[in-house]
Amino acid sequence: MCNRAAIRWCLRGPGSPAVIQYMLLDRELNYLISPRECRVDDIKDAVCNVIADIEKHSGDAPLEVYYKSINERYGRHRRDSGQFHRFLKKILLRKNLLKANSRLAFFLKKDQLQLFKKALYFLDIDTKSRGNAFIVYLWMIAMKATRSRVTGVIKQIWKARLSIQRMSKIQKQRFQEFYSLIAENN
Repeated sequence: MCNRAAIRWCLRGPGSPAVIQYMLLDRELNYLISPRECRVDDIKDAVCNVIADIEKHSGDAPLEVYYKSINERYGRHRRDSGQFHRFLKKILLRKNLLKANSRLAFFLKKDQLQLFKKALYFLDIDTKSRGNAFIVYLWMIAMKATRSRVTGVIKQIWKARLSIQRMSKIQKQRFQEFYSLIAENN
């Protein structure tokens, strides 16, 4: 497994500049770069700085970059959102980091989002403190948590947090208990 970077474009309102949120995880899903926000005054400089920071902290380890940006075909977004999408794609392509499935198309909705948040919280990933809500979305991007993969992604994070390579029957039972705990109030 490679180091995983997650990059998210986030708008702050009509008069406010956008921010780029990003983080970097190692093979064991520990932070190499804890979740950060970078204010965007100039898109090219901000994207280059984020990519350079990710590459510097990744070192010689193989790197996979996942991102969430706007839908290119939707014409009613802000102009800077489209510029970010095109420029990030161009840089990732130039550095051979762009894969066919690098972009996350949809975030999780309602019940699945609550389930994912609870799982992260119980796995000691702080998403409930003030100002930390965006961390859930970065984990979602980094782990490619789609509607069909939520359970598998939660299991993958659970195994990494407990340093499990192969699951025994007891560990499978413990995961089922953990999953039923987080799913019971959804």
